[in-house]
Order: sequence, then structure tokens, then C-alpha cells
Amino acid sequence: MTRSDPGGREAARTPRAERGGVTGAVLRQWPWAVVVAVVGLGLVLVAVGAWRPGLGLVGGALVAAGTLRWVLVEPGILAIRRKVIDVPLYLGLGVAIIVVDAIATTAL
Repeated sequence: MTRSDPGGREAARTPRAERGGVTGAVLRQWPWAVVVAVVGLGLVLVAVGAWRPGLGLVGGALVAAGTLRWVLVEPGILAIRRKVIDVPLYLGLGVAIIVVDAIATTAL
């Protein structure tokens, strides 16, 4: 509380993710958590033998990571480097995996 905000009303109006703390830190990482969850599901599918849909999920998750990195102001851990490097790498790897999956599918 400060003199300009005697009742702490400003903190009450600030979203929890912006106030900080453990909960706020976890909530700020939702883009990374979604991408990792989808990649994990894709790798499980690959491990059990359904490699075509698994690779599609992994490639789609990387494309989603590139899109989230491009669109979001605060993308959390998805921001590894500068945006000009991250976005093409995520999108390029995702598209490459999807293309390899499509080529392997038509070749079989």
C-alpha cells in the first residue's frame, strides 16, 4: 500500500499473472505448456507406432509455437532468441516435419 493507494485497490484490480509470484509465473508460461503437451502427445503416438499422426502433431505444435511467438507480446519461454529468429525457426521446423510426414505417407 502506498499513500496514493491507501486501500490497496490497485493491486486488487491487477490480474494475478501480472502481480507476480509463483502462480503468476506459471500462468505466464501457458504458450510453452500447450506446445510441450502437444509435442509430448505426438511423441507418445510415434512411440506406440502411429507415427504419421504423431509427426503431424509435432509439426503442428511447432507451427503453433511460431504463430504464438509472432502474435503474443509476452510469449514466455517460447521467446528463446529474438522474434526475427524464433518465428522462422519454429515455422520452418514445423513445416519441414509436416512435409516429411506427407512425403513418407505418399511413398508408402
